[in-house]
Amino acid sequence: MGDVDLGLLDDDDYIKSVLRTKRLGIAECFIYRLPSGSKSPYRADGWPLTKPLQCVSLRVERRDNSLLLIFTYTHDGKANGASKLFALSAINLVDSKDKELPMEHYVESVLDSTRFFVIRVTDDKAGREALVGLGFRDRQEANDFRSALSKYESEIASERK
Repeated sequence: MGDVDLGLLDDDDYIKSVLRTKRLGIAECFIYRLPSGSKSPYRADGWPLTKPLQCVSLRVERRDNSLLLIFTYTHDGKANGASKLFALSAINLVDSKDKELPMEHYVESVLDSTRFFVIRVTDDKAGREALVGLGFRDRQEANDFRSALSKYESEIASERK
């Protein structure tokens, strides 16, 4: 993936040594910039829904104990163009100190819609993280996304027993 450090996505040894399981792929969803001053509980009615920050594809995959939400886009807008990483959310419900973190730390549903979420994305290279809005065109895609998150939570809970 070029000279960009993508953390878990870019570590060849990690990729080879860890089982990778694709959970979900969605061809089109939307990333939104949250209005300044937004706080939990979030509402999508204040977002610029007609002007998303980026139209992206979403791939959800599990690698070891992490669930990765990988958002990519094609620079030229063509379906057959090369995909570039737009954002990454690495969900790990158990951090390095073995402290349990809730899913809501990474993904939070909004109050006023079943198709929108607030996602914590990270930039490991710069050491920053941000909250962005995620929207799906239809409810079934949003339900599939919610199911993938729920399945991961259940698996982690049963593995920790």
